Amino acid sequence: MENRFASIWNHVNEGILISNKSGEIVLVNPRCASLFGYSEDEMLAIGIDALIPDASRSRHKKHRERYNEKPTNRSMGQNMILYGLKKDASVFPLEISLSHYNSQGEMFVIAFIIDITERLNFQEDLQVVNKQLLTLNENLERKVKERTLVLQEAMNDLEKSQTELREGLVKEKELHEMKSRFVTMASHEFRTPLTTILSSVSLISKYLQEEEQGHRDKHIQRIKNSVFSLTEILNDVLSLGKLDEGKVAAQLEEINLCEILQAVVNDMDLILKPNQKIEVSCLSNIKVKADMILLQRVLVNLLSNAIKFSFDETNILVEVLCNSELNEVQVNISNQGIGIPEEEHDKLFDRFYRANNASNVQGTGLGLSIVKRCLELMNASISFTSIENSTTTFTIHIPVES
Repeated sequence: MENRFASIWNHVNEGILISNKSGEIVLVNPRCASLFGYSEDEMLAIGIDALIPDASRSRHKKHRERYNEKPTNRSMGQNMILYGLKKDASVFPLEISLSHYNSQGEMFVIAFIIDITERLNFQEDLQVVNKQLLTLNENLERKVKERTLVLQEAMNDLEKSQTELREGLVKEKELHEMKSRFVTMASHEFRTPLTTILSSVSLISKYLQEEEQGHRDKHIQRIKNSVFSLTEILNDVLSLGKLDEGKVAAQLEEINLCEILQAVVNDMDLILKPNQKIEVSCLSNIKVKADMILLQRVLVNLLSNAIKFSFDETNILVEVLCNSELNEVQVNISNQGIGIPEEEHDKLFDRFYRANNASNVQGTGLGLSIVKRCLELMNASISFTSIENSTTTFTIHIPVES
């Protein structure tokens, strides 16, 4: 039991001091000695008064005398801030709880002491923060009033623009629907050529005899056509993304239109239908100011469409003309095919749009929209004429500098 008491006495966080009625210290624990900066032996050699600051010493003596006359127990936390005097003459705030007991006819007072320096510092900091919060609150109220006036003006402007907002939401909804249709369409367009490639590769492996070369050539051509279709789909999607992000800028330079046109036509041989060819009429010295890459993209799209939507065994006609009256060079691309229904002419250059009679022909509905935007970047334009199940002609208008 004595060992337990000794452990508590030596290790408790509160300082414990026992004094007699005369104010002499008769017992002190290590924590109490540490609080005042003395050793335990030094504490026993001094009186209670030595631990009281000079300004409070006489008053404390009277309190002690009254306590001796009528001793009572007093707990901590009674909003009484006292001060202690350390050995180094520094003063620190403390709280004390008092109790008493009698032994052999003599009364002793037990004081439990805690240092409340950190608590007071925290309270002071809290007061500073509260003052700052009060100031911030006043500033906030002022700003709220100012913002309320601004908000009221904004609300007035917002009411005026409600019609525009509703129209914008409608357009956003239409765009979302178009994108959804495009995702569905694109997934179908990828699946079809990939299936063709897979089946053709599988069939080629079965034709092992030399006399079966014709069958191999047919499936090789199908693979080439499918790869071209996939490439076109990817090019359309990538072109659209770059155009939407504003990452495409026309680099205009003087180029030989006929050379560019012939190079594109040569690449189209891969996807020509049986017994079909592209007839080109172009004077070799026609030069225009254009972006070569953008112009190639335009020509590839228009020629690819002309081939896809034309009837079997019909030719594609390409004619380059110089129109001096309009001060422009015109490129006409014509084909004999399914044509474009008259009631759908005004929607043809809309993004993701495909004519009703083109549902059985591969395509994403992006090509003509991309063509139009590429030409606009080069200060050029496009127009068309079409008769359903007959002739369709797209005309590129490239201005000539005077």
